[in-house]
Amino acid sequence: TPPRAPLHPDPLLSPSPAGFLISKCSFPILKAKTGKAKRVRTIFTSDQLARLEKEFARQQYMVGTERCLLASSLHLTEEQVKVWFQNRRIKWRKQSLEQQQAKLAKMGLATPQR
Repeated sequence: TPPRAPLHPDPLLSPSPAGFLISKCSFPILKAKTGKAKRVRTIFTSDQLARLEKEFARQQYMVGTERCLLASSLHLTEEQVKVWFQNRRIKWRKQSLEQQQAKLAKMGLATPQR
């Protein structure tokens, strides 16, 4: 027999075809032509990006309550904020490396690129 629905269903959960509950707070999922699930890319507003960049300039790692509060204030999920910070740190490292290589090149000490 299929699982019974609770008397007062949680509005943030919906039943899956298999009867499991799925959170509506997670990333939106689309089904690709191949049948595989595909996550929709988040498009941030300019206000969200400005605030995220401001917080990144203040600290490169956002965890716990701070991340939760930031996500809530920007109407994003914690996962979206976490992934944005991960991607921004990668971008920052790449930019730092390029700046170092440019300085070395000016001094005639260029290093081979990977």
